[in-house]
Amino acid sequence: MITKLDSITFDTLLQEQDPFGSGKGRFDLKDVQLITPAALTQLAAAVHALSGDGLHPEIIIEQESVRTYLLRAGFIEILRAVAAVEPPISHIMSYDRLRGSNPMLIEVTRIETGSALPQLLDKIVWVLRHRLKYRKYDAFDVATGVSEICQNTFDHNRGTCGFLAMQVYGKGAKRFLEIGVADYGEGIMATLRRNPKNLDISTDVDAIREATKLGTSEHEDPTRGTGLYHLLEITYKHGGSIQIRSCGGKVRFRMDKKVGWTFVVPPMPGVQMAFTLPAKTRA
Repeated sequence: MITKLDSITFDTLLQEQDPFGSGKGRFDLKDVQLITPAALTQLAAAVHALSGDGLHPEIIIEQESVRTYLLRAGFIEILRAVAAVEPPISHIMSYDRLRGSNPMLIEVTRIETGSALPQLLDKIVWVLRHRLKYRKYDAFDVATGVSEICQNTFDHNRGTCGFLAMQVYGKGAKRFLEIGVADYGEGIMATLRRNPKNLDISTDVDAIREATKLGTSEHEDPTRGTGLYHLLEITYKHGGSIQIRSCGGKVRFRMDKKVGWTFVVPPMPGVQMAFTLPAKTRA
């Protein structure tokens, strides 16, 4: 029974319910009581991928608090054209007007071009500086890393898009933020193998590990391929965590040891990332 859906238990959900292999595209979340931003973006990417395969996915949500949160987080709005929620949810418009009003929340946002990014990045910088107490240049470093990852969702794919969401949890020194970025494109291995230098990459886990090295890219240009490397360095510096999932592989980095644990996971199109940062203790 999954009661908390996050970037880790999302793979348990895929394993148990097999929405891609079953041909039904059904997600039963009736026992779920909490969903994190990373899981929201993963679920958004999953239902859009299934919709692209000609299915009309169904998401079962019974907990009233979860249904309300999904409305407030913009998730239901994102899914209206591609998935059905059961029981049906009404009053969507009453929540649409709240989008952007909570500084501690970035609702699930569709990313198709760079025009969506400045406002989102400004909000991330504001939260880091004024709620998590990061210094100005550190906050901008984080925003740069997130921007590069978001750019990948549309630069590396054709006919798909990406999704971003953020939320701050806790209070005072125990505060932390989680950012989820997901797409349903070709995945890291297919992207890297466009460069002949990377043709020996044969697994999704190996592709993720290679993509975190400086200069690994689909391009011959040695100045490209800095996004994941940059984001990892930022996460190391600030003691956060990062999980990178691509197709059938996943690597989770715990920053206190600078180690990446690898997993083979149920296949799903695209790249999905979960990124957390803790509050600073400076005055």
